[in-house]
Amino acid sequence: MDYCGAIIYPEFFPELVLDNIFSHLELPDLLSCMLVCRNWNQAINGDSTEPWKSMCRFQTSDKFLNSEHLSSMSSYKDKLRAILNSWNPKDCSPNIAVENYGFTFLRNLVADSTDMVRTKTGYNTGKHIWEITWNQPLGTVAMVGVSTKEAPLQCSGYKHLLGFNKHSWGWDLVGNYLVHNEISYGAYPLLRNAPEYKFGEKLLLVLDCENGTLHFEKCNTFLGIAFTQLPDTKLYPTVSVVYGNSNVSVLYIGNKGFTSRKT
Repeated sequence: MDYCGAIIYPEFFPELVLDNIFSHLELPDLLSCMLVCRNWNQAINGDSTEPWKSMCRFQTSDKFLNSEHLSSMSSYKDKLRAILNSWNPKDCSPNIAVENYGFTFLRNLVADSTDMVRTKTGYNTGKHIWEITWNQPLGTVAMVGVSTKEAPLQCSGYKHLLGFNKHSWGWDLVGNYLVHNEISYGAYPLLRNAPEYKFGEKLLLVLDCENGTLHFEKCNTFLGIAFTQLPDTKLYPTVSVVYGNSNVSVLYIGNKGFTSRKT
């Protein structure tokens, strides 16, 4: 680019100009720009908030960005990650209504049905943590775990839908045992005299794709490895419920504070 007789290369644009350009890009293009050069990568990943703030505004409102749902997120980049890893309104049972831009869901009052929902983003690489909270009573069957896109999202009756076949792995919070491929994999948590989960408590779902494991934590306590030898395919945090007023929230917190766990 010629400016006053001088050639200015894009990688040397002033930060204010880069912010303005990056703020008008969609996420795939923004990620591509991070690979162009060190200056662009630092401009996007550094102290600048404008590109990520604009990206968040594409997804939600300013009011919601400052709401209690995202109050624990320290940056707009973290908020965007949380938005992109929330419940998916296009990947859930028809008896489930996803609300608050994906951060909570409500199960409708439907009898004789088990209903399931997955997050928007699945992973087969890296280490990832989600915070999941039941905001209403559990009912007779309440399950949390992971599934592939092939796992069914609804069935008749009150069943262990999460863990029903080879495409899902679930922990029944009411019965306190693990289920995969319609087979019980034993009691869980793997702690003596572990207190039962109570609605309102925050659970951490920890997916370690590098080691193929899934485990849970509660109140800063490691509950044991739930599943090992998970397949090298995209896995999505998933919840299945039967209670008529089930309300479950989710918050992706990345891999901050991640510690590899052993069986």
